[in-house]
Amino acid sequence: MLSFILCLFLDSLLAMLFCLILNALAGLIMWRKVLAIHPHEGIIILEPKLFRFEGESLKIQGEISNKSRFYGNNIWLHIKGFSNNHWLIISANGVNEQSYARLKRATVGAINCVLESK
Repeated sequence: MLSFILCLFLDSLLAMLFCLILNALAGLIMWRKVLAIHPHEGIIILEPKLFRFEGESLKIQGEISNKSRFYGNNIWLHIKGFSNNHWLIISANGVNEQSYARLKRATVGAINCVLESK
């Protein structure tokens, strides 16, 4: 954002063009990251102390951490895996009502379990 604002005050047309191209590239990279953590299709398997998601291009397994949050009709899951951590965004519109309620209950349980142990 800063480079976009600076672009407005530059005198050289070449420098302005460079800033605009750089901003477009950064926006494209961020858009791809957002699409990667918001899958359209897949299967969620909830087990005690374990979360698994399997899609065509993405397979995640681990525990739901206390960094998970609710934003409107979305659940932002932070999954602690064996070797690395993942973010996964599940929308209420993308799953049936019962599955969304189970996922929300499991997320609240994971958040509360960590808070109670402190």
